Amino acid sequence: MFAKVSPAGWAAVALSIIAVIFVLQNRRSTNIQLFWITVDSPLWFTLLVVFAVGWLVGVLTMRGRAKRTT
Repeated sequence: MFAKVSPAGWAAVALSIIAVIFVLQNRRSTNIQLFWITVDSPLWFTLLVVFAVGWLVGVLTMRGRAKRTT
């Protein structure tokens, strides 16, 4: 089962584990300011949202590349 996982797959798993540990270690509250909006939220939630947005941008970028090459 594990023999079928590519090196890129293992790298993705390792980076995901590191990201989860990073989020869990940063649980204090923080202020986030974007333009005129100020939000007080736990740092782990903010990091999780930023991680999810980055992942989504990567997925959408790869979809765009796949459509252009076909």
